[in-house]
Amino acid sequence: MRKLSVIGLYLVLALASSEARAQDTGPRELTITLGITSSTARALAEAKTPTTSLTLQDLVEIALLNNAQVHVAAASIGEAEGLLSLARAQAFPSGRLTGLFGGPTPEAKTEVQNDPSTLTPASYEGDLNFGQLGIQLRLQGEAVQPLYTFEKISNLKKAAGHLVKAAEHNQTITSADVVVNVNKAFWTIQLTRTFVKSLDEGIGTLSKVLEKIEELLDADSPQVTENDRLRLKYALATLEVRRVEAAAVHEVAKQAMRLLLGWPQERSLEVVRQELDELPSETPRLEEVVAWARSSRPEIKALSEVVDAARSFEDYRKSAFFPDIFLGGAISAVYTSNATNQTNPFIRDPFNLFSVAVGLGIRVELDVFTKLAQLEQAKAQTRVKEAQAALVGQLVDLEVRKLHTEIVAGFERVQKLERANRTARGWLTASTLAYDIGTGEADELIDAFLAWAASEAELQTTRFNVLSKLVEMTRATGRLVGPDAQNNTNEE
Repeated sequence: MRKLSVIGLYLVLALASSEARAQDTGPRELTITLGITSSTARALAEAKTPTTSLTLQDLVEIALLNNAQVHVAAASIGEAEGLLSLARAQAFPSGRLTGLFGGPTPEAKTEVQNDPSTLTPASYEGDLNFGQLGIQLRLQGEAVQPLYTFEKISNLKKAAGHLVKAAEHNQTITSADVVVNVNKAFWTIQLTRTFVKSLDEGIGTLSKVLEKIEELLDADSPQVTENDRLRLKYALATLEVRRVEAAAVHEVAKQAMRLLLGWPQERSLEVVRQELDELPSETPRLEEVVAWARSSRPEIKALSEVVDAARSFEDYRKSAFFPDIFLGGAISAVYTSNATNQTNPFIRDPFNLFSVAVGLGIRVELDVFTKLAQLEQAKAQTRVKEAQAALVGQLVDLEVRKLHTEIVAGFERVQKLERANRTARGWLTASTLAYDIGTGEADELIDAFLAWAASEAELQTTRFNVLSKLVEMTRATGRLVGPDAQNNTNEE
């Protein structure tokens, strides 16, 4: 019976926690500089064999390298960089060249060059005498090099540059979400693995105890009753049910982990064993975490960049009222095979010509009312982004304060539950000794066992919740991944 008290302490643990674990393993709304280099993570991923037990840090690094959501966020940076390249391209020369080839063309000749009075008979219009037929080639081109646009181009580049930075912060956000989910899946695997092991041992022990009780009942021993046998059978059945639930949650957690790692579900996954009682000795002060969140939270940084982009675009709309000063060039060339080339500049010759022009130009678009409407729209968008940034700042502040309160309460709860657990352990020890020497009742032993198991379940569940809240706090303060990342992921 003493082994019963040692082995079966997790009887209620799975009952209290299995459903919560199933919810915690699912990824959140599945963020930019990561804490590791891609070459390091790739080498790690290749070095790990299917049978290697992975630590939490290993899992985080592999997830940041392979996770599909991180790849999507990284691709969005390229999309923003494309906008920046497009804005930069506006400062370079642009042009257009058009070539035409056609025929046949009617004769257009003079017997004497530059003397229209010597027109050949076939060159006159209004009859069907086309004379010598020919072909015609035309080439038309123009080019513009912006010189000064009253900051139109620079404002566009500023707006696009801010969008690139916002996309980088968005990748940090996505990466942080992935790291949080890896942590939750890791600790869920630890918790459910402990459940399964303890429940297996508890089932074996309770089966032996039940056999002993049945032997005592057959011997008409006054130490046990039929009611004791039924209570033990019920406890054994409960253990078996909770074992099935714990094993299912354990497998779901491993499936979620493979998804986060970007691995196929068929791939073997071994996670190193780690105890849940390895909690920090103290929590940071509220003022510190609030200050960290305000200065490092990627959502705040991303929205700040979006606000700056909106302001730059508003400046672009303002600069659209001013003209563009540019250097322009044009080329025009025509060749007709059956027309006399007239070289007199005072004779208009549409059949053979060549001209090139380069000059300083100014261009003004006079759609003033359209520009006024576009400016008002840009101002409204800026106000919306500023309001969103202010709202997110308030929500982040609330989230950090809420997490800090929950973590402080969680540590206090852990301390009290540890004392309750020690008390329940003492009660179970005393009941076991009394039962072994024949002075105790089986009913009291079962009650003590259930009380100890319940306290252990609540203690482990609270430790799990504290660990989850700690990594969420690290994410909320912007120190989970990126340049402001701290060098831990609750694995210390």
